[in-house]
Amino acid sequence: MVRIVVEAMQVHCRNAKHASCEEVAKIIVNRCPQTFADFNEKGERLGCGHYSLLRSIKSRVEHVNRDNTTHRLRQTKRTRNEEDCSPNSNPTSPKKVRCLVDSYGCINWQPVELPEGEIPASLEEKKHILLTIFNSQGPGAVERPDVDDFMCLTYISQRQLINSCPSLSVAEIQEQWPFLFTRKGLSNHFHKLTGIDISERLGQALITKGRRIINYFSSHKLKWNLGIRTLIQQIESEEVLTNNKVGTAAILLMMKYYKENEDSLFVLADKTSTRMSLEAESNLPITPRLIMLGQSSMTATCWMVSAEGRVIVELNKENTFADAMSSLVHSMY
Repeated sequence: MVRIVVEAMQVHCRNAKHASCEEVAKIIVNRCPQTFADFNEKGERLGCGHYSLLRSIKSRVEHVNRDNTTHRLRQTKRTRNEEDCSPNSNPTSPKKVRCLVDSYGCINWQPVELPEGEIPASLEEKKHILLTIFNSQGPGAVERPDVDDFMCLTYISQRQLINSCPSLSVAEIQEQWPFLFTRKGLSNHFHKLTGIDISERLGQALITKGRRIINYFSSHKLKWNLGIRTLIQQIESEEVLTNNKVGTAAILLMMKYYKENEDSLFVLADKTSTRMSLEAESNLPITPRLIMLGQSSMTATCWMVSAEGRVIVELNKENTFADAMSSLVHSMY
């Protein structure tokens, strides 16, 4: 079946790209899910459901094109001598300089076009208005609609500062863009940077897949090492596994399984700790950490995010563990 499909695809394109192969695989799986979709032994659909078929189709495309150099999508690498002898080469043309490009899932690393109707002076004015609002009303003003609009319009200015060379410290960036260092400010910035609303995705995943992870580790308790068994006992001793505890337990179990130290992501602190006390006493690491306020990581109900030895985001009590983990990922980006 895969051979027939690829043969039909080659009528339109000899060497189909990954995106085209995925579109074909998706159509096939949607029409015949019981035959071609990916399911586990319990009948649950795995991921997108069409990964295995996509891999087979793409492998077949690469196989039939292994000797077809005329249909390669990528150009054959040329040596420096070949480039110098090329009739189209211009010895007086300026050399190309490497520059930053979108990578690691970013789609808007450094925009170059100003928002419609804006000039550098108007963006600078909006920046000063945001500073004035923050100084008079504090971080809670991030919920104001005008603050939301101004932060969106000045995204290009924020990226220019973040990407400046030499790079600035977190403290220097925070001084100029304080609303960026709130949960909502970071979330909106990340959404524009990557096109992904990670807060919603991670929240759903930690609840649904988190329980499956816990059930898996619990059902194979005897095969794990002492560290994982101890953590499973601690999880099972909890009377009620709230959504927050499910998410925390799933992350901790995965870290134990992959032999990652807990303090590589989390810093445990007393629930009465404040931003000032943590910065003064905790010797916070340079790289981002999620500060868990409570007697243990499992029982923490309030969180902060730190970077470069200082607290950069304080989450409210109504925020969830998924919100806290999302803010940690946002800060890394």
